[in-house]
Amino acid sequence: MVNGPLIAALYLLAGLCVYATASHLLHAAHSLRRVEHLLFAAMCLLMTGAAISIALTYQATSIEAYAGPIKVYYALIAPLYVLFAAFIARYTETPARGLLAVLGVLMLAVWIANTRQPYGLQLSEISELRTVAMPWGETLSLGMGPPSPWFLLALAGLLLVFGFALWALLRQWRREGGSGPLILFAAIIVFLAATVQGALVRLGITESVPLGVFGYLGMILVMSLVLHRETQERIRESEHRFRDLVHQAPMAVEVLTPEGRVRQVNAAWEAMHGRKGKRVQDSSVLHLPDTIDGRITDAIRAAALGERQLVGPFAYHASSDPAAKQAGNHWLKGCVYPLKNHRDEVQDIVVMQEDITLARRSEEALRVIAQGFRADNRQSFFENLVLRLREVFRADYALAGVNVPDTPGHIETAALCQDGELVDNIRYALASTPCDEVLSRGMCVYPDRVQELFPHDHLLGEMGARSYLGTPMLDSQGRELGHIAIINRYPLDETEQAAGILEIFADRAAAELERLEGEEHIRQLAYHDPLTGLANRTQLHDALTRDLELAQHGDQQGGLILIDLDHFKTINDALGHAVGDTVLAAVADRLRQNAPAQALVVRLGGDEFATLIHPRRASRQAIEATVNDAAHRLLDALQHPIVVGERTFSVGASLGCVLFPDAGQTSSDALRHADIALYQAKRAGRGGVQFYRHALQDEARARLQIEEGLRQALVNHEMHLSYQPQFDAQENMIGAEALLRWTHPELGSVGPALFIPIAEETGLIHPIGTWVVEHVLENLRDWRARGLPLPPHVAINISPWQLARPDFVEQLRERVQAADLEPSRITLEVTESGLLRDLSDAIGKLRVLREFGVQVALDDFGTGYSSLAYLRDLPLDELKIDKSFIDELVDKGEQMLIENILDIGHNMGLRVIAEGVAQQTQRQRLLALGCTHFQGFLYGQPIAEDEFPAWLERNSSPAAQRQS
Repeated sequence: MVNGPLIAALYLLAGLCVYATASHLLHAAHSLRRVEHLLFAAMCLLMTGAAISIALTYQATSIEAYAGPIKVYYALIAPLYVLFAAFIARYTETPARGLLAVLGVLMLAVWIANTRQPYGLQLSEISELRTVAMPWGETLSLGMGPPSPWFLLALAGLLLVFGFALWALLRQWRREGGSGPLILFAAIIVFLAATVQGALVRLGITESVPLGVFGYLGMILVMSLVLHRETQERIRESEHRFRDLVHQAPMAVEVLTPEGRVRQVNAAWEAMHGRKGKRVQDSSVLHLPDTIDGRITDAIRAAALGERQLVGPFAYHASSDPAAKQAGNHWLKGCVYPLKNHRDEVQDIVVMQEDITLARRSEEALRVIAQGFRADNRQSFFENLVLRLREVFRADYALAGVNVPDTPGHIETAALCQDGELVDNIRYALASTPCDEVLSRGMCVYPDRVQELFPHDHLLGEMGARSYLGTPMLDSQGRELGHIAIINRYPLDETEQAAGILEIFADRAAAELERLEGEEHIRQLAYHDPLTGLANRTQLHDALTRDLELAQHGDQQGGLILIDLDHFKTINDALGHAVGDTVLAAVADRLRQNAPAQALVVRLGGDEFATLIHPRRASRQAIEATVNDAAHRLLDALQHPIVVGERTFSVGASLGCVLFPDAGQTSSDALRHADIALYQAKRAGRGGVQFYRHALQDEARARLQIEEGLRQALVNHEMHLSYQPQFDAQENMIGAEALLRWTHPELGSVGPALFIPIAEETGLIHPIGTWVVEHVLENLRDWRARGLPLPPHVAINISPWQLARPDFVEQLRERVQAADLEPSRITLEVTESGLLRDLSDAIGKLRVLREFGVQVALDDFGTGYSSLAYLRDLPLDELKIDKSFIDELVDKGEQMLIENILDIGHNMGLRVIAEGVAQQTQRQRLLALGCTHFQGFLYGQPIAEDEFPAWLERNSSPAAQRQS
């Protein structure tokens, strides 16, 4: 119950706080300081509860009645001061995250202490409830007792908040000035004084009634005043900014009433329409429109109904001035849209218009450029260029100039247009001309009186020129390609736009000119080898096609020579491609110097070259002699050493020659036949010349048939093995050799001497060799499972290409182990010529295999190098004397070489087997020389693998072997 004016004032303060809360919430919905209004509204709401709580404590009649409201008071005051700090930080734009975090923790601690203590935050206990009499007779209740430490902590936090608030406001005032921060500063001083007075009273230092909550009344009044005034200032500032925005906008802006009367126009509208804003104020554009507004009246009526409309683009005349009409039409586009209030009613209509004349003309220039610049050659390009310049600029003269290489300081027009017609080109000196300025400075614009600026340029006088506009043409690297210029007999207006369009012309023209030069360069690259400068394969193909047609229809003869360098890859691999390229360039020079006159020398690629001898009327024999002489002259030239730096190289070559037109109907035929001849030259031992003959074609076809057949031989089960037994002097079987046989479905039986070299060249030797090894091991395992007597060892021929594989040793070892056979059952036969491809690698692999238990035989010994130096290092078990030496033993009585082979073998502790023993006489002579191991037809033909098991079973004794 209210019993005095102070209590009434507290309830009045609570009411004011409720009003302030509602007021600031409403302001927050529309104000730019939305967050500040919301924070202050929250503070006012908390102060409402705090004022009521204080009123209840003043009216309390018991300690219990006093304790409840005082705890509520402190529960409300604690967050109020945190919000107060946040409000000040936001209002002054002062960073305060750290402070607010500390205050938040402090508020939580105060809340907990206020809740747990029976008498709230202020007092540890209430010893008495003292009645205080006011001068006007009103009595109030105050709790007395020792202060709580938590109250002192809260008081320190309170002083921290006020200190921060005063510092932030002073800082804002110094930064921005104005009276707002100072007014709020004074209000906070009052609030602080009231708060300090209340704290001193509650601590018992002074005797009075706490008036802290009344200090907040000044805050309400001042904050409402400050925030309201700032909001009004911001609204006014926003209105001024909007007016300035409209007035200074580059687009024409016209604001109309819904009835179509003019409210406001800006400077751009006045310039576009040629009318002053004061003269059109309040006039109706629907009833008395000007030229432009008359085109958009329908859009204005639609906007009055709430519809947004796009306008244009459309053409118009800016004014009735004849000069303006000569400049041509202007173009504009824009939009008309309604401005609505919160009730969705149209309050105003805004008309926005933009002059797009420059953009429109630039688009037109680009269209002309895109349509008229492409050309097949430079002359037509320049002619199209000046004609398009005339079309876009309506120029009296348009020219494209290029430098004159043989006359420095002079320019020659590549194309010249006068009054829309192409005229003869002219040459003139650059000195004291606007063209000289263009080439030295770049874009030059002389809108009028150009003759006065360049009085010594007589050409300008002859043209009657008044204006000049020119710019250089530069490629993508900044290199000058020439310049373009337009010259008129009248002044040039809109120079900025014209210069921009001419720059577009220059850039596009330079790009097109660069494209033409690039195509010329590409054509050069397309027909020439970049390393040697010789003609390339493409040029050879074209030239050969023409020569073949001439030879076929003109009764003429010509020739083609293909040249392949021998072992050039070794130079590249050993010394690098840089040295190799230098050697190739030197070879090209040799060929160029020694080729017949008028012959086309070509680099086909890599280390392959060609020489085309053009057809002429002569007999076939005469042309063949000419080609043969040319080929040998080229071969001799290439056999002379080539010096590169301090190195000297001997580069040999193989040459294949073909005569046409009998070599084929097309260039592909001639090249293919020449390649066949080149292949034969290589097979013949390299370093030679071979002419194409039709027999070579048959041989090539047969070789191709064998190669294609080999690719399917294993899949089609066309390969099979035969075994030829080996015997000692007592006719005991000491082993057998596995021989590969191939039955081609069309060619029939194909000998190993024919298909093995092709398999090696094509890489097919690897799957074939693997099949042989696996098949031999499979046969041995099968024979052992059947209880047959196995040969002491089986010899398998190994190609040097197989031995060169990095995984050859490991794969062979794995296969022997998988077959569960003694490694000594296997003998690998290798040829001495094959070993010499990479002797050290072969020796290393054979040693590993011998350590594993596999035996090694050197096949065809004596037919190759037969060097004791490498023979001593080879891990061998056996030597095989080639059949050619056995044949000569009886026919020619030659036995010295066989004796030497036997001596070498016996001295090195090796078995020596004579291959190809077919006669008893040969056997006797070999026995007399000390040879005790034999293989050949004397002991029987090779036996097919499916028949060999039965042979093994029948011939288990020496007598049986001999009879068979």
